[in-house]
Amino acid sequence: MKNPLQPGAWPSPLSAQLLAQAGSALMWSQPMGDDVWWDEVRPHQAGRTAIVSRQQGDILNAPWSARSQVHEYGGISWLGLIRQGQQMLAFVNKDDQRIYITAPKGEPRALSPQAPPGQSHRYIDMISVGDEIWCIRERHEEGRVSRDLVAISDAGFRSLEASSHFYAHPRLSPDGRHLSWIAWEHPQMPWDGTEVRVADVHDGKLSNVRALAGGLQESCLCPEWGPGNVLYYICDKSGWWNLWQVNLQGQQSHVIDEASEWGFPLWQLGMRAITVLEDGQIISVHGPVAARKIVRVDPVKRSMQELGSDLTEFKPSISAGRGKAYAVGASGSVISQLLEIDVATWKISAVISSIGAPVDVAYFPTPHEIKALRSDGREVFAILHPAHHPDLEPSEKPPLMVVVHGGPTANSSATLSMKYAYFTSRGISVVDVNYGGSTGYGRAYRNLLQGQWGIVDREDVLAVVDALIAQGTCDKDKVLIRGGSAGGFTVLNVLVNSQRFAAGASYYGVADCSALAADTHDFESRYLDAMIGAYPQEKALYQERSPLTHVARLSSPLILFQGLEDKVVPPSQSEAFRDACAAKGLKHAYIAYAGEGHGFRQAATIVSSLEAELKFYGEVLGFVPHL
Repeated sequence: MKNPLQPGAWPSPLSAQLLAQAGSALMWSQPMGDDVWWDEVRPHQAGRTAIVSRQQGDILNAPWSARSQVHEYGGISWLGLIRQGQQMLAFVNKDDQRIYITAPKGEPRALSPQAPPGQSHRYIDMISVGDEIWCIRERHEEGRVSRDLVAISDAGFRSLEASSHFYAHPRLSPDGRHLSWIAWEHPQMPWDGTEVRVADVHDGKLSNVRALAGGLQESCLCPEWGPGNVLYYICDKSGWWNLWQVNLQGQQSHVIDEASEWGFPLWQLGMRAITVLEDGQIISVHGPVAARKIVRVDPVKRSMQELGSDLTEFKPSISAGRGKAYAVGASGSVISQLLEIDVATWKISAVISSIGAPVDVAYFPTPHEIKALRSDGREVFAILHPAHHPDLEPSEKPPLMVVVHGGPTANSSATLSMKYAYFTSRGISVVDVNYGGSTGYGRAYRNLLQGQWGIVDREDVLAVVDALIAQGTCDKDKVLIRGGSAGGFTVLNVLVNSQRFAAGASYYGVADCSALAADTHDFESRYLDAMIGAYPQEKALYQERSPLTHVARLSSPLILFQGLEDKVVPPSQSEAFRDACAAKGLKHAYIAYAGEGHGFRQAATIVSSLEAELKFYGEVLGFVPHL
């Protein structure tokens, strides 16, 4: 029998320190002959991105870190190469954003040229073409940002194509005669409208650039070459991100037509939602948010076969070679695993790397998707992580922590979250809301935020809270809310428009929409055109939607966290809300971290912010947390 104890005060073996130490993240992989390389983000090494070999261990010496800052969010920032019969690693160095090259475990040397004085040049999404590396370059010069496709080698540097403002996913055809990529322009975001473009390649130069698919109202992603110079890609032309194909004459065909998502929001460049095998079959990811699966497609028969696995979420970073495929997955009981898949048997042949849980899995909840009904009858989706402890039960209804994901064009999955387990193992339930505008539910659901940011997300959060209170899941007087970035905006917006919340936590949240439109980085500088309206023409609407405008209505205690190097949501946003709270005499805290940007990567920061947040909630709700 479990012992009853006040929720929030439950003793838990999952300390913030343990969480941070175990907080490594797996993402990208690349076969290298009979070896495979992958990357790991390591908070315990000051957040550096290490490159690891299955056979050799770490191959990028510390303190080097492979991290690009293109779009501020980066993406795949390294590439395995064969040069004169030797394995080499090319990577974008975090500190100066230049491309370096090294033998495994060797001393890196700079490959890309140093940017001229007063400029910053960044690189990402590299491919090997002969003796050159072709990739995307982002140039910052006197407040202007431009991008182009470039070729880099020891022999020199060339610009290949510069007609677009945004590029993604350059790929050379197997015969070397064509280059494909994704392009889009302001004010579109890549989930709004992109084009699949292709150019002829002759003597290392591009010509005859043309669009084969896509447009302003179609989001096309991840084109990969197949046999006969057919391009396979993900497109939401049908209302769902599905698998399509197009030939060099522009003839398009819907390979798999289903009401299920195959794509992901392109927040990080290099995303690989599909990979084409040597026999022409395709490996991808599809399925609902709470139950994604790896799938193999025969594009000729238009048939598909799911991979048998207990994992329910897979990242868009699939790679393949020599009869093996590699994917990073997770589930409600698995934090993260890099899997090797035998293509011939279509079975998982090995778990190459795994992020292990630092405490017994008995302390983790079973996350699952729930639905709430708005007053207008529309469904809202959310992931519930119930308060859970193997030896304890709540002596009263548990508090509820509402989490609002960032993006806002993103989603949360029904997978094990160490950060949520930090709270659930102490007696606080967590619900992660996939409000209207979230991905994973089709384009129509994703478009619900068009012109409605600050309204739909707020209303959907409140609908989920009201449903859980009505079901008796939580104490109606002990509802908390937290979120980061765009999620922080919704947190602040909800708090100034509702009395339902006992306290809130905003991580680098948006407080002033006008300031965001004026100050944020280039990639998202026109994001709000679709979600609010054109700026400055709709400046009054921006002011109305800004939580800072309505801060006089704030009555809930609030804790704010901010990275001082944040270029996406500058510190001035959190500081303005801090000052407003101080002027009101409202219980609040403001904690800023040097060396952190948009999203915390360092172990010390993760520990400090989690412990401070839990203590803050304890002060408000009247429990003494077990740290």
